[in-house]
Amino acid sequence: MRISRSLAFLATAATAAIVLAGCSGSTEPAASDQPASEVITVGALTPGNANDGAFNQALADALAQLEEEGLITYELREQMADPAESEPVIADFASQGVDLIIGHGIELGDAIFSVAEDFPDVSFTASGGADILEKYTDNVETWTYDVAQVGYLSGYIAGLTQLSPIGRVESMELDFVVATDAFFQQGVTAANPAAELLPVVYAGSFDDAEAAASATTGLIGQGAQLVYTTGDGIAAGVGAAAADAGVPTVGVSPAAGEEALSVNVSTVDLDMYPIVKAWVEEVAAGDFGGKSVVSTLQNGGIAYQEINDVDGTIPADVATKVEELIAGLTDGSITIS
Repeated sequence: MRISRSLAFLATAATAAIVLAGCSGSTEPAASDQPASEVITVGALTPGNANDGAFNQALADALAQLEEEGLITYELREQMADPAESEPVIADFASQGVDLIIGHGIELGDAIFSVAEDFPDVSFTASGGADILEKYTDNVETWTYDVAQVGYLSGYIAGLTQLSPIGRVESMELDFVVATDAFFQQGVTAANPAAELLPVVYAGSFDDAEAAASATTGLIGQGAQLVYTTGDGIAAGVGAAAADAGVPTVGVSPAAGEEALSVNVSTVDLDMYPIVKAWVEEVAAGDFGGKSVVSTLQNGGIAYQEINDVDGTIPADVATKVEELIAGLTDGSITIS
């Protein structure tokens, strides 16, 4: 599927700049005093649907906001997980002279790097696990998110509910997913050492809602009083099955619908706006490339949804304790290892 926007240039002035720090693995955007002088054209690709309420939509929302602000025009191509389909699209964007090409998802990395070699004057971004950070080039900047913060904060919220046992429905057994789950377990234990964690169940896909619903039903049958998921398309299945059973969740996205959200305590989300804006302003300033960035709580790339008390079943102090944790992680008084 395709979401199209005009790729015509328009004159504009940029608002306050946020640019990525110039080192591998940097987590803090650095200030820039050079404003954009023209609208930047962007070609973007997501591996799944851009209305998933999670990973893919985080990019779509950022692009829409930046276009509304007059900083970019863009074209977004969805369902580009297959390199045989994505690489020609990336090459087409590049041959059209698009200023910035964003590959949003681990599935797009190889295609981005392959095409980027042939278009040294075009700016590209690639995302992946932690290993992507050192792979940046002169015209490819790399990005990932802090799995420790996402996992730990999600687990801390789940633990604070005092609900136990806790089930987990994950997508696929990839390194960054496994790492996120490990930090989730740490967060649960920090908030509630007595909590029981049921064995994790993998749906085998980022988007198979039916498999996720079946896994959720199975965990609830084993006694799960709360079910966690890392989002993406599987969250809709987790949310639907949990809502049917009246069991609270953590990690369900808005795309799952109002009924599912009614039992979702909170979700730790990505906010791609500050990251994409930084890339756009770097392109405009002529200093793109040779950098990597990590989305964190500190730079606004990670946020969480307001705590839902699920009809009064969640302790009243959860929101306060979550804010205390975030403050500690932000100022460095709390560390995750």
